[in-house]
Amino acid sequence: MKRTAFSPHDNFYIQRLRAERKHDMPVQHYHDQYELYLQLDGTRYLFYDDICYTLVRGDLAVFKPFDIHYAESRESEKYERYVINFREELLLSVLSKAETALLLEKLGSGVIHLTEEETKAALAYFEATERYSKESGFLSDKLMVCELVQLLGFLIRFSGAHTAERSMTAPQVIGAIRFIGRHYREDIALDDICTEVRTSKYHFSRMFREATGATVMEYLNNIRLTKAHSLIVDTKYSLDEISKETGFGTAVNLNRAFKKVYGIPPREFRKLNASKK
Repeated sequence: MKRTAFSPHDNFYIQRLRAERKHDMPVQHYHDQYELYLQLDGTRYLFYDDICYTLVRGDLAVFKPFDIHYAESRESEKYERYVINFREELLLSVLSKAETALLLEKLGSGVIHLTEEETKAALAYFEATERYSKESGFLSDKLMVCELVQLLGFLIRFSGAHTAERSMTAPQVIGAIRFIGRHYREDIALDDICTEVRTSKYHFSRMFREATGATVMEYLNNIRLTKAHSLIVDTKYSLDEISKETGFGTAVNLNRAFKKVYGIPPREFRKLNASKK
């Protein structure tokens, strides 16, 4: 099975999906875009930011670029959801750069629970955005972005309110994630993490995978790749500097890990992204 930490999309992506059977993500992942996820039916279990959420109708998740997340079905057979992925640059067709920055600054990451009336209002924005995305012409493109901007404005009203239901997550898993977040730049191993959370490797490894969808070392590697991706795209740091900053140690190690996931070396990836700007 191919495992990846990075799930790429184009400048804009929208999909409404009704799954008729259980589906678990292969491994926790991230995007270099914003993501809006609206649960419409059934139940999904989302692991994000040290917390496991039980997503039901009306739950809406907002992920910023490089936010790592993972979802699974568990006992739920069916579910329906809407998802939008978009880049910040998309909004510049109707907003100024300053307006775009202000809007996205107010948009908080996390999961909120909407009332049925609020869910229908959010759904209407999703549907209108998708409708215009399927039409051709510059006017349709602008109308699509206008609907998306209205959706973002709608969501900002609920930032920090209406928290979705949380599922129990073992304190050892939470402790490990926080430990990784503090020490991913260092040369840490599974033994170090197990010592930190005071549990056996076998028991902890199984517990961690059930909670996050990844092994402990996959999670650590994904954290490092997420940070490396961000630095490669957004800074002019050398690959040696990025390697040390993200825990890979050397450019050779970074090159090997990055190419395995992205399919191309980090230097080529940087050039490719620079050509798109």
